[in-house]
Amino acid sequence: MNKFVKIASITAVALAILIVAGFIFVYSSLDSIVKAAVESIASDMTQTEVTLNDVEISPTTGQGSLRGFTMSNPDGFKSNEAFQFDEISVKIDIKSLTDDVIIINEVRINAPHITYEVGPQKSNIDTINENTQSHGKSSETTASNEDAPKFIVEHLYLNDGEISVAAAPLGDKTIDVDLPNIHLKDIGKGDQGASPAVILQAAFGAVTKNITGALGSVDLDGLAKGVTDGVKGVADGVVSGASGVTSTVGDAASGATDGIKGAADGAGNALKGLLGD
Repeated sequence: MNKFVKIASITAVALAILIVAGFIFVYSSLDSIVKAAVESIASDMTQTEVTLNDVEISPTTGQGSLRGFTMSNPDGFKSNEAFQFDEISVKIDIKSLTDDVIIINEVRINAPHITYEVGPQKSNIDTINENTQSHGKSSETTASNEDAPKFIVEHLYLNDGEISVAAAPLGDKTIDVDLPNIHLKDIGKGDQGASPAVILQAAFGAVTKNITGALGSVDLDGLAKGVTDGVKGVADGVVSGASGVTSTVGDAASGATDGIKGAADGAGNALKGLLGD
């Protein structure tokens, strides 16, 4: 065997070792990679502080969970958190991790708690949604999103959520309302994958829309006026019918999948320049 053949053989073996080592690194670091990505991207887009306590994803099955998700409020609001999820379960197509587009079979957010704080001009949720939807308008951010990994989220569920309405006129009390279930399908599928930014925009847009629908029985304008006027104490009759009544809007998103999917697709197309979730 001449020296050139030996060198070629050694080079091939070295490359094979590097490739195997790369796969081992990616799979063994999957939990920390996901945790860092979620906290960094979500915090940047929403202009809040997003933290995760723990991420555990099986490198063989692709099933896992994200525990202890917390999103703080934007500046100017008094409540500690806007969103809290005890657990988010995920299913990832492990084979797609080496492809150009990574397929997430399912994201399931169970029993989220959302604090809707009424401000004099707009709520904390409206502020976060505006921050999220406006993200990526600069050319620098657009280029960054274009270079980001692409994903397809086949199913995203948000079930059994609760909204607590907080406002100065209510004092330390809140008005609790059920959040209609949400089911988004095939985010990024029609656009050959979506960046994490576009996925978050589509998801947050749908969540905000359902929150608005669920709070139709709450006199938000009256609460906002109370905040502006500096009204103190508990407001009586804020909810139509009786204070503390639970909304019966129902499973709006799951019952009208096409409508919600259309809204998500519309958000994805309109923000194509940026998560195709």
